[in-house]
Amino acid sequence: MKKASKKDNSHHLKKTGHTTATKGCILEVSDHVSIRELIGAICKNHGFDVIQARSGDEALNLFRKRGPFKLVLTDLYWYDGDGFEPPLSNNKAIRHGIQLALAIRKLAPEQNIVIHTGASQMREQMPEELGDIRVLEKPFRVKELESLLS
Repeated sequence: MKKASKKDNSHHLKKTGHTTATKGCILEVSDHVSIRELIGAICKNHGFDVIQARSGDEALNLFRKRGPFKLVLTDLYWYDGDGFEPPLSNNKAIRHGIQLALAIRKLAPEQNIVIHTGASQMREQMPEELGDIRVLEKPFRVKELESLLS
């Protein structure tokens, strides 16, 4: 009987499209719900699990608990729910994607990181040690994101 129930269960998994094997886990960091949902859906459609964070501090905590990831996709800037940056008095807060990337690379030097941004001059801000980080310029096309997932 156990064999039959396992067989039935695997059939159910195939029929519903759910599988236990994925291509890995992606950490997505954005303060915009719509961006997180879009990127999450695209990544899931390509066979990845997705964990999402709204800020750099939240992302770094998740990275410490669950990382490294197949890919870290992060916005360049985040704002809290009221549309404001963290207080300047909080000098320990991770204020943007470059700081997050530097913090992650201290924990996992080989971590694959992509920063998505609408800031056209972002490369000029990039420290030399992050020269291999890819930039996904907003607004981006779905195919541009998909190319990062292959």
